[in-house]
Amino acid sequence: MPSSSSSFSRCLTCGKEFKNSKGLARHQNNVQKYNQHQEELDEIPINTIDEFKQIIVSEIHKKLSLSFKTMGKKLVTIPCTESIFFSVFGGHIHYYFKVKEFYKCFFRGSNSYEILSEIFNSEQWGKKVYSQNQVTYIVCLDPISWNNSSQDQSVEEINPLENLLQLSIKKKIIKRRPRFLRGEILIEWKKKIFKEINGNINKAGYLYINFYISQSQNF
Repeated sequence: MPSSSSSFSRCLTCGKEFKNSKGLARHQNNVQKYNQHQEELDEIPINTIDEFKQIIVSEIHKKLSLSFKTMGKKLVTIPCTESIFFSVFGGHIHYYFKVKEFYKCFFRGSNSYEILSEIFNSEQWGKKVYSQNQVTYIVCLDPISWNNSSQDQSVEEINPLENLLQLSIKKKIIKRRPRFLRGEILIEWKKKIFKEINGNINKAGYLYINFYISQSQNF
């Protein structure tokens, strides 16, 4: 169990550590500001938002394949305007860099699946059932502790390549914390720059959903 002093200096959403509780308080105040609606963002009709949520769920399901060899880290990329992104994930934005037009949302812990179910209006958004009751699903458990190598993730099977990655993390062979850990879901929005042959430069917003998938058998 972490001490009370350490719990006050760690953000429970993103896992970032601070030297004291004042640093954490500043961080939390900034997060509140990130979720305030900006005047330059368009008001999106409810039916358009709901349709886009269905697109997100459909694209996620394409990644939930049956083959065990494909288990592990996945990325979903969808063209998305900033206004639609904020309409879907506003209230859950945890990082915003205005200069680079970059947002981040973190979903960690066993209740993250229920939170995203409410966001996407779908209880099946992160799992896909196949014949013979095989289920491929997004891992939404408490992530492996970056600082505590004695903590076990779960008893479920992990793709051998992903297992090597987790062992490397536990043994601290990889010294830098990955962008997200197994059990976490990282959702980002940023502008992508396209340079054309004639020299024109175009920008387009994209939604990036990062997660791990695994497989189980329902009985």
